[in-house]
Amino acid sequence: MPRDVVLDTNFLLLPFQFRINIIRELDYLIEVSHRYVISSRTLDELKKLGKLVGKNGMAARLALKMVKANSIDVIRSGMPVDDWVVRYAKENGAIACTNDRILRKRLMDLDVKVVTLKARSKLGFA
Repeated sequence: MPRDVVLDTNFLLLPFQFRINIIRELDYLIEVSHRYVISSRTLDELKKLGKLVGKNGMAARLALKMVKANSIDVIRSGMPVDDWVVRYAKENGAIACTNDRILRKRLMDLDVKVVTLKARSKLGFA
């Protein structure tokens, strides 16, 4: 059974911000069979941001295209995204991907594996 890899909203914005292919990087970094998942709330956040004009809107629209193109699984949730990421990752032994310092600390305190942006061009485990 593939290991779940949870993508946080800010992580999905990295391709636009830093010209990095996060899916290719993650496929290289994670050496076991895996599948990508996001919360339905993450999808909602991206859709809301995607309506904006400017860099944030463009980043969100690119993220939405990436979610669709890579068949990323969307899991229904009514809880705040960060809380869902922590809970889902802990309960499912998932790897969490985030660039949020506070969320990263919460996850690491629970011994959840975390992938983050390193040196503006590479992804790595925190």
